Amino acid sequence: MTELMWVYGALTIISIMALLGLVYVYYKNLKKIKSKFTIGLLVFAILFLVQNVISLYFYVTRMEYYVPEVELHMFFLSLLQTLGFLVLLKITWE
Repeated sequence: MTELMWVYGALTIISIMALLGLVYVYYKNLKKIKSKFTIGLLVFAILFLVQNVISLYFYVTRMEYYVPEVELHMFFLSLLQTLGFLVLLKITWE
């Protein structure tokens, strides 16, 4: 695997950590403010968390099946997703 795929794995781990932070904040908010919007935010974060855990699992267990043509694509999608989650976490935490 190339360095780009290792960076992809690291970005996925960072996304998982940011999503765990979002789940924590949204769950705390749900205990205080029981609204459909708060439930929606919690479900949103949990679904993305599940998606990232599954993505990391397939990356670790099936890394030899990734072809070089998709490496750059996966890297940029993961980078944008991670940046989005980190910005959302920073805004939500404040």
